[in-house]
Amino acid sequence: MGRLIALVGKTKVRSEQELSIFQSLVRAIAYQMISTKAAAAIHARLIECCDADLQPEKLLKLGEVKIREVGFSRAKVASLLDLAEKFHSGEFPDDTSLDALEDKELTKCLTQVRGIGDWSVQMLMIFNLRRADVFPATDLGVRRGHLLAYDLDEMLSAKELLAVSSIWQPYRSVAAWYLWRANDCVDWDDVSNNE
Repeated sequence: MGRLIALVGKTKVRSEQELSIFQSLVRAIAYQMISTKAAAAIHARLIECCDADLQPEKLLKLGEVKIREVGFSRAKVASLLDLAEKFHSGEFPDDTSLDALEDKELTKCLTQVRGIGDWSVQMLMIFNLRRADVFPATDLGVRRGHLLAYDLDEMLSAKELLAVSSIWQPYRSVAAWYLWRANDCVDWDDVSNNE
């Protein structure tokens, strides 16, 4: 990890602190399983449809057809509407109460939403709630980054990588950020040639 940190430089973890938990989860749904560029365009169109003020009631008012027209799949529309309903109805508490929950409790609460899994909640905890010790071991970018940074022959399973991550506690969110950067900020051929 020390070598990777030296290669990448100081952390620049993006922040979603200006977003509500609802808005961050909408963003996470938009970015699930598609390219960053496509997700950004679809997410931007949704924000525009909500007059730059993405709130549960506005999303519910848009409805399924309009959200589909923005570019979301049927499954993601169902997730978005379920999320909006849970926040709008008060089934989910306010952001302060959600933020006060321990990681496991928060995950249990938010994964009640169709299409929100552990990964989406982990992204929320890292980028919005700024929790320092979250490790998304199932994330392909984190797993691949570990493979590259540690010059392994094959990727560890999520379970194996989670066990390895204990050495980075209580700053596993930072370790995950560096492992993501191992994929896109380091020329590993160049590193190998210079060693």
